[in-house]
Formats: sequence, structure tokens, C-alpha cells
Amino acid sequence: MIDSISGDVVRSGGDHVVVETNGIAYQIYCPAGDVRACPQGHSAVLFTHLIVRDDTMQLFGFTSPEEREVFRHLLSVGQVGPRLALQILSSIPMDALVAAIRSSDVAKLTTIKGIGRKTAERILVDLRDKIGTGGEAADFLLAPDEETAIRALTSKALGFSLREARQAVERLRNEDLDAEGLVRRALADLGSGR
Repeated sequence: MIDSISGDVVRSGGDHVVVETNGIAYQIYCPAGDVRACPQGHSAVLFTHLIVRDDTMQLFGFTSPEEREVFRHLLSVGQVGPRLALQILSSIPMDALVAAIRSSDVAKLTTIKGIGRKTAERILVDLRDKIGTGGEAADFLLAPDEETAIRALTSKALGFSLREARQAVERLRNEDLDAEGLVRRALADLGSGR
């Protein structure tokens, strides 16, 4: 997996930049704001996501790991492919997107070219519980141990809702716990609340 690419921007287009590193030039599709942030002749670091299909390989790049994570979450929504996810991130700032999802603002999402009411509603339903309580793009991000803990808490054996599990795990973010520790502490917190 290619996590990031750094090098000199040798060309750019409306939806991509070409970054050369060690004699290899990579065409990387980016949101419009990231294309503007990577002017030709300057160096850039892009956090990447590789999509491999039968007939093509495409590299998508972002100026922050948070933006890449939002892109990945958008890809998890039915009817949202990489081009539409890129269009969404080109049309609306990440924090505004997160705020729209948290407030179920269908009207805000339908202002984006290519998003109709049904797709907007699907985005809201599929991503609402994946957003934390802080209301910023960083709230999309979960560490691997946090994801594992949430899966355990929402399993049939434990039976907590996704919202309950996520909120409990988020309250423990500053405690530097592994997945097992997160589950134990979250269970103690959730058990006392029931």
C-alpha cells in the first residue's frame, strides 16, 4: 500500500497533480482545494489512497490524513464512488461536510453537483453514527484500537448501539489504552449508565 508520496509537482490539471519522486511521476487525483495547494514547481506531500480495478489503477491524494479518512468513509456509502467522493470534497470544506451530516442537512448536500436527494439521504444515514460529538472532520478518525473496541462493544455478545459504543470510546481517548483496555473501561462506564 502506498501511504503517501512526496516530491515535486511537475504538472497539474483541474482534478489532478503529477508528482515526480525518484524519477517516477505519479498522476494523483485530488480535491480542487488540494490541487490549488500543490502549485507546479513546488514540492508536495500527499496522503494517498489506491484504487485497483480490473482495467485501471488510480491514485487519489490529499494534503492531510484526515481528509483522506473522510474520503474513505464516503467510499463506504452505497452509490458513492471515488469520483463523486472527490467532487464532494471539492465542493464543501470537510468541517462543513461533517456539520451537515451531524445536523442531517439534506439541502446542504444536494447543492453539490452529482448529489440528489436519495444519495444525500444515504450519506446522512450511513455516516451519521460514524461521526463523533465534536463536529469537526477529525471526529471521523478512529485509531485501529478504537475501531476494534467499538466492534467488540457492538457485537451480539455485548449488544451496545454504535452511538453508545463510539461515545464511550471517545471519552477514553486521552487514556492511552489498547483495544482490550478500551473495552473494559467502556463496559464499566456503559454498565454504570444502564
